[in-house]
Amino acid sequence: MTYFREWLHNNIFPDVQESVRRSIERDNIHNLREISIGVILVESVILSLFILQNRHSLNLYLESILSVAFCILVSIYVAVHLTRLKKNPEKTAGPLVWENHLLILYFIVLSIWGMVVSRRHYIEGSQMITFFIVELVITIFVAMPPKVSFPLLLSVHVLFYIVIYMVDRAANLNSFNYFAMVFLMWLGTVVRYRTQVKNVTQRLEVERLNQKLDELSKSDPLTGIGNRLAVRNDFPEITGNDVAVMMSDIDYFKRFNDKMGHETGDLILKEVSRQLKENFPSKSCYRYGGDEFLVIMTNVTADDFNNRVDKWLLDVQKIQLKGIDVPLRCSAGFVTGHPETSQELRDLIHAADQRLYEEKRKHHDKR
Repeated sequence: MTYFREWLHNNIFPDVQESVRRSIERDNIHNLREISIGVILVESVILSLFILQNRHSLNLYLESILSVAFCILVSIYVAVHLTRLKKNPEKTAGPLVWENHLLILYFIVLSIWGMVVSRRHYIEGSQMITFFIVELVITIFVAMPPKVSFPLLLSVHVLFYIVIYMVDRAANLNSFNYFAMVFLMWLGTVVRYRTQVKNVTQRLEVERLNQKLDELSKSDPLTGIGNRLAVRNDFPEITGNDVAVMMSDIDYFKRFNDKMGHETGDLILKEVSRQLKENFPSKSCYRYGGDEFLVIMTNVTADDFNNRVDKWLLDVQKIQLKGIDVPLRCSAGFVTGHPETSQELRDLIHAADQRLYEEKRKHHDKR
């Protein structure tokens, strides 16, 4: 009994993460669009050929012709609606309530069409293949939750059985095999959905890890701000705007490292970068290398940026660390401009670097 409850929980009522469920829904929408387009193309060709072949006795097949025409019209609506949805990523990212209902309605419409066609085949003594093809196509290409697929499959099969029973009490239908097919199809949907959940979970995890690795590759592990790779990656977002570029470094940083050790040096870098993030937007701050820091702000006035730089330099001098009895100082040089290309932005960074060395010479001259 315990095993059965576990099987029900894991397979029929599985705990699916919201992100996984929504991803499966989006995949279903994509597959449903492809199915509807396929139905339009295939059934339009078949209907056209059928009408040409039986043009002198169309009244005998009016029911089937109308059912196919209705199926094509519904498929056109589904294809058009889902194509529009595909072109609007914002709607796809939101709740897909109507689309989930549309999937069920489309399944029912196709099933009824399959019933009409297969009923005629049954009366003629042919195989009732159309109805089963519809069921298989939907269950194979769409991952429906087992708790949804079971009542759907059972209801359409019971309805079709009633249709056949009304013809000749289902005299030529093996009832056991017929309803066994329902159970087998449903088991197929269970396996299909479980596999899809597993695949999507793994895919999202890989995407999450890749995103994490990408963030780590562009983040300085010591200070938490961007590194030189992050600068290059941000070039496309920066160019085309008014920018202010500051290059700075820590005065006599090598002396601190040599006299007090690299642990103290690392602590100084952390504190300086922390003050940097308090005075400038974090996304604008980069550790350019060693004790060099780069700031690139967009759409900021020269006066505003200059005030930020002055405040940051003063805040750095207020940093108090154990074992350091002299004030920390940074030198900084900044320029403003409107770079249209990556090369123009590089030129601004180089110009800020030159200003930095001019400022450092002033500091050294004073000392």
